[in-house]
Amino acid sequence: MELTYQCPNCSAVGEASPIESIPSVTCGGCSLKREMHSGSSENGELKSCAWCGTEDLYIQKDFPQGLGLLIVVVGFAISTVFWYYEMPLLTYMVLLASALLDMALFYRVPDVTICYRCLGQYRGIGSNPAGRFQMFDLAVGERYRQERLRAEQLREERAAAEAASSPEKAG
Repeated sequence: MELTYQCPNCSAVGEASPIESIPSVTCGGCSLKREMHSGSSENGELKSCAWCGTEDLYIQKDFPQGLGLLIVVVGFAISTVFWYYEMPLLTYMVLLASALLDMALFYRVPDVTICYRCLGQYRGIGSNPAGRFQMFDLAVGERYRQERLRAEQLREERAAAEAASSPEKAG
């Protein structure tokens, strides 16, 4: 199983593979060494996030959403041109072709398991054992989004407090 993560120190994107046998990961951008959570996988199956330890994970298709939207928009634009020139058969054929392309991609593209907290992505065999993880849940996603915002706000406040107290210590 492969983990794609974002370093909390420098925001560089890194990869770790196979996560089942790696005790720690070192960031390629800032050389921050971070221990992987033990017990995150058992018998080659993911139980929790190896990066942050949470058990709240979800799945989605491992396909760029922008490209999917582009396919739909291009299909719609082409069919609109045919409709304007009063060619309904070609209009419907283009719409059907874009729907078939979308369906083919849906069944061919594998799933990726994503952590709600750290947004780490897990790919490969064992990343969603027996359908354990479900699709994105907005309520859970919002809870973790608010957690990330609060953590960022606290970091900024702490940095501002340290900057304000630094001149006092020097003088």
